[in-house]
Amino acid sequence: MSANEIYVEIDAAALRETVARVVARYRTPPRVKAGVSNRHIHVSREDLRLLFGENHELTPKKELLPGEYACEETVTVIGKKGRLENVRILAPARKETQAEVSMTDGFTLGIPVPVNVSGNLKGAGVVELENPRNGMRIERACAIVALRHIHLSSEFAALHGLRDKQIVSVLIEGPRGLRFDNVLLRVSDDFIEEMHIDTDEANAAGVKSGDYVTIKTKE
Repeated sequence: MSANEIYVEIDAAALRETVARVVARYRTPPRVKAGVSNRHIHVSREDLRLLFGENHELTPKKELLPGEYACEETVTVIGKKGRLENVRILAPARKETQAEVSMTDGFTLGIPVPVNVSGNLKGAGVVELENPRNGMRIERACAIVALRHIHLSSEFAALHGLRDKQIVSVLIEGPRGLRFDNVLLRVSDDFIEEMHIDTDEANAAGVKSGDYVTIKTKE
């Protein structure tokens, strides 16, 4: 060994972590498209039967995500003070019926509506669901405001160091630009990159479907 050579023992794991932090600091923040989600409802197979009859199959109208569709069928959601007409059903059928509305919709219905992760019906508002074609009604505790979230493909998430169920912030630029905190990431091989916000949130930020937003993390 010459007088100018110096050997330093380096921990490989620590080195990888340091490199990852440096790369994350200087990486361009990831951007995804916004998708403004109007009020809609997911129905269970049993409730579909009760509202539309035996063996009724939902009629796809428009594909939203791979395997998920907006359907031709709609229901009326009825609360203590008001009603929401033409609330579109989304397919496929789910284990439990879930009506996703906005805070403003909750005021129209006259019921308290919790902000929950989709699929969590704890404290959900009680409403009646009516088939406008035959007048059939059922009552369900199913109304929630869906927590804003972003769908990411596994490849996109890995590229940007993001993970499933991570909570991030989102920056929206423009005349009414806002920062949304408490945004849930949902990662799957089948997903396409898109942030889902409701009409209240979109109007507040002046954003429309197709606009790009920026994901920000604390790391």
